[in-house]
Amino acid sequence: MRKFLAIFIAIVLALTLSFAGCAQEAEPVEEEAPAEEEPVEAEPAEEPAEEVTEEPVEEEVPAEEEPAEEDGGKFGLEDIPEIENDAPLNLIVETGSVFDKIIPYIQEFTAQTGVNVNVERVASPVVYSKENVELVAGTGVYDLAYVETSWTTEWSPYLYDLRELAEQYDPGGVEAFNKDIENHSPVILSCGQAYGNQMVLPFYTYHMGMFIRQDVYDDATEQEAFLDEYGYDLAAPTTYEELRDQAEFFTRDAGDTLKGEALDDDLYGVAMQAGAYQINDEFSCYLWGKDSDYVTVKRDGEGNIEEYVITEENKAAMEETMEQYTELTNYGSPGCLTANFDFVVAEQGEGRAIIQTTMFSNCFAWTAGLLDENVDDPEAKLGIYPTIGDKPYTGAWSFGVVKETDNPEAAYWLVRYLSSYECQEAVMKEGGQLTTRMDVLSDPEWKNEENMYPFGILVDYLLQNWQNEDFIDFIDDVWYFNSSAAGKVYEMQMNVLAKPVHGEMSVEEGIAELVKQTIELTSKFDDVPISEE
Repeated sequence: MRKFLAIFIAIVLALTLSFAGCAQEAEPVEEEAPAEEEPVEAEPAEEPAEEVTEEPVEEEVPAEEEPAEEDGGKFGLEDIPEIENDAPLNLIVETGSVFDKIIPYIQEFTAQTGVNVNVERVASPVVYSKENVELVAGTGVYDLAYVETSWTTEWSPYLYDLRELAEQYDPGGVEAFNKDIENHSPVILSCGQAYGNQMVLPFYTYHMGMFIRQDVYDDATEQEAFLDEYGYDLAAPTTYEELRDQAEFFTRDAGDTLKGEALDDDLYGVAMQAGAYQINDEFSCYLWGKDSDYVTVKRDGEGNIEEYVITEENKAAMEETMEQYTELTNYGSPGCLTANFDFVVAEQGEGRAIIQTTMFSNCFAWTAGLLDENVDDPEAKLGIYPTIGDKPYTGAWSFGVVKETDNPEAAYWLVRYLSSYECQEAVMKEGGQLTTRMDVLSDPEWKNEENMYPFGILVDYLLQNWQNEDFIDFIDDVWYFNSSAAGKVYEMQMNVLAKPVHGEMSVEEGIAELVKQTIELTSKFDDVPISEE
């Protein structure tokens, strides 16, 4: 297990650090060299397969293969029909280990179909700007779009509805398409829709969760002290009041004790991403957890969007969220005010914080590895739980087909293949990222004794949260995933939401500025009218 964990953490760490990497020029996949830093294939521990010796037969009779859709099998390369159009495909993706592992699968697509695929790899923050200029200009530079889900509706005028392509190119039609994508998280699929149309299919997710020091929560000394001070049992928080109490309780000075042992350094109750980069992802977790949003989506009787309204309830929920979020920073390191995810992971992984209040679930195994490496306590371990209100920020990096492509047929099949069981299993077991396919997450190997921590409890969390019907219904009306201005507003929020937390504005001033800029950007980049109560 430790060998598998070390490999997995190395992959996740390499991928995560690459987010700040340098852009690379476009490169044909045929020439892609395998990554040198991961010489060992990372797969869940399993018993060695027994060697099977076939008995000789007098006459070899070829076995008839049933179509995948008929025998309950999974869609794969062999299900792709002959593609008449051999025009090459071009796409842009992030740098990082996950694509080091997936490029060989893209090469297999080329071998199967005869369609060459060229992959341009850039740092994550550059993806939007590079793709957006080409999509808006209609240059056709990219045949596949690599899409963060908050951009889906904004880019929907430039993308094909995938069901339209399924009807045109798939021998099984829309029915076969629907059957395969049913294996993906319904929450994530909803994020990849625009006006009811499936524009993209997910590649990997960053669905958020709450990480706690489970060993500390399970310690009898800490449980008794918490009960004496706060009057209720210590358990993973489900309300803001519980989270605040626990953040306060676990904030301690060097020399105080934790689990009966003296602390060498200061300890913080929480670790937070309160810098002007991913603060809006954290803020969304708390806001959505109140069953509220930045903007309310109003629909007519047939379900069509009529207007957007920033209601009094929206504004009150945003102000309350900001007040609570700012209060929580009092129980975190001063470094949280400029922190990105890597700082926050290190705070908990190196033993300086007890709770990551909202963190991307694809950082869970990484944090667990750091904790094992840095904290001198054999019992030290993590637990993962829903964020407050059980509606965490969610989404995925996904692929769609660009309307200006010269080869929509091949582009459709490549999107299908990248979201297939085969590729998604590789995304998780080899590439160190989290799939959105429920069938991959349900693989019994994750529950082996060697893999249960941290992988088994991680997949349990995702499966539980993605089958929460209340959350599924809520996501359908989240403004991010319905407005064509959402990508622009998302970028704006990073800066504006940080200002009240950093003391540059009052809470009221900050939310008023957020509302003002949201209305301005939506009025410019969305045809649906927006108003403020």
